[in-house]
Amino acid sequence: MMPAAQPMLAELDTALSQASDSWRVTALRRIADLFLGSAELYTADQVALFDEVICHLIAKADRTSLAELSNKLAPVGNAPVKAIVSLARHIDIAICGPILEFATALPDHDLVEIADADRIDLKLLAKIAARAQLSEAVTDVLLKRGDPAIQSKLIDNPNARISEVGFARLVSRLNGDKELAAAIAARQEMPAELRVWLDAALSQ
Repeated sequence: MMPAAQPMLAELDTALSQASDSWRVTALRRIADLFLGSAELYTADQVALFDEVICHLIAKADRTSLAELSNKLAPVGNAPVKAIVSLARHIDIAICGPILEFATALPDHDLVEIADADRIDLKLLAKIAARAQLSEAVTDVLLKRGDPAIQSKLIDNPNARISEVGFARLVSRLNGDKELAAAIAARQEMPAELRVWLDAALSQ
């Protein structure tokens, strides 16, 4: 972030401490719309400044405003990362859901931490599993923590990369399910050393 922005942010903090809730809501909406209007044209420093301002504004924002912001920022490829992460970690699925499912700006390590949280809800895991692109690190956690529906969603998604560990976990959970075995076998990246187990499952 640009050093010159620090005084402005300090002034914003002072203004926010005296602002009404309605002023905060209006300011957050206007700043978000200003960013969205030319998001693809902003430099990294400019995006970082928007990020700081939005994070200051969302600190005490209401549920409706946060859900609206989440839906607006989720599809944006260069969305402000701090704001995206803050929204993704919110406990309300109406707020975190759009970010977990659609935001490509959300770093993988945050996805992994969220998916591997002690009290993760299956509904949140399903949102993550529905992402168009998924790395091995993320699918590893989803396969460890998810239910059969999430497992099937990952297998059916050609853009969900599955590691050898992930495939091993899938094969270990076959329990004679030939349909599942066939779906796993259809994955081109299926490790050859595990195919013998699939062949055995399909021949029964």
